[in-house]
Amino acid sequence: MSKQPIEEKNISSHNGIFTKHNSVWDGIALMMCGTIGAGILGLPYVISKVGVILGVFLIVFLGVIMIGLNMLIGDVVSVSNEKFQLVGLAKKYLGKWGEFSMAVVMYSVLFGVLVVYMIGVGEILSHFFGGEVFNWSIGFFCLGILMIYIGIRTVKVIELFLTFLILGVVLVLTLLSVPYIQFPQITYVDLSKILLPYGVILFAFHGTTAVPEVYSILSHKKEGFKQALLFGGMSTMVLYLLFSLVVVGVTGIGTTEIATFGLGEVVGQRVFLFGNVFALLAMSTAFLMTGLSLRDSFCWDYKIKTFPATVLVAIVPLIIYIGGLRSFMDAIDLVGGVFISLEVFLLLLIYWKAKIRGHIHGRSVVKHGWFFVAIIAFAVALGTLYNIMNLF
Repeated sequence: MSKQPIEEKNISSHNGIFTKHNSVWDGIALMMCGTIGAGILGLPYVISKVGVILGVFLIVFLGVIMIGLNMLIGDVVSVSNEKFQLVGLAKKYLGKWGEFSMAVVMYSVLFGVLVVYMIGVGEILSHFFGGEVFNWSIGFFCLGILMIYIGIRTVKVIELFLTFLILGVVLVLTLLSVPYIQFPQITYVDLSKILLPYGVILFAFHGTTAVPEVYSILSHKKEGFKQALLFGGMSTMVLYLLFSLVVVGVTGIGTTEIATFGLGEVVGQRVFLFGNVFALLAMSTAFLMTGLSLRDSFCWDYKIKTFPATVLVAIVPLIIYIGGLRSFMDAIDLVGGVFISLEVFLLLLIYWKAKIRGHIHGRSVVKHGWFFVAIIAFAVALGTLYNIMNLF
């Protein structure tokens, strides 16, 4: 998944990590940083339900769709004369209703992400130390909100390095787990559940909010901007495929919702500790980043003071969690299958408006943009309908 946006006023926060003379590699790193999150831990579970062959197809298909979407929005961002995040683009091309709709959808995604990390961290701590998941989740949540109130800017730097750490962790877990792969697990296929992974895969590939940030550091290299979006997305896809193949190959239909739990049970205590300590750190840091972005948005965009803004950040996910949403996969499915899907439709409308105004004519980074729009709209509509019917 998906990570949270850094508001347009805070795009300069990348200074110190990225400079005015950034390379394509910097853009690729930022794109991956804005995409990879808790979704990677949930992918093997849904892939195990449909089978590896079908799962690989779905990861590639939806991955290509999301890369295509990022490049379409890259078209729009590259012709804007101002620095916009998604809400700003919605206001420019869709007007007040678009600004309001995008704000509601984005805040829903971010609040949902907080719930996902709250659940995931609680489950990991419960596995490590015993006790009720609920208690650990609430305890972590309270500590996290306190840190968000204090304001820890260094987590934005830490998150970048954790993204690179993910690559190393996945490679190490792969090397340790390959001897345990059972090929009969690979050949299992269940066509009746073909749409089941939709929400989780969409959540895992959600990185559209990183597109304006990538452009902000590569605006002087238009071709490099295109390459960063393309190769950042493709690198993420390869990483997801590798991790999912290995985990499902080892644990099969017994794959757990948080993949590192089941993998550790089969491969051994070393993998359990290594994988879950990393997952704990990654989700904790992502929780803080999301919360900080939300708090800053309330403070900057709506002129709310720090304390009430922090209370607002805390109260919504807490109500959602206490109200009964306590399943890691259900939370990811809801955020990815419903709210991110709605965001995709709004982004397609933004692209369509920019296209008919002639802003993109002759300078698109995507050939046959309308063809991409049609495929994305159809796939997302189908997946959204399935998720809504399943959830409600």
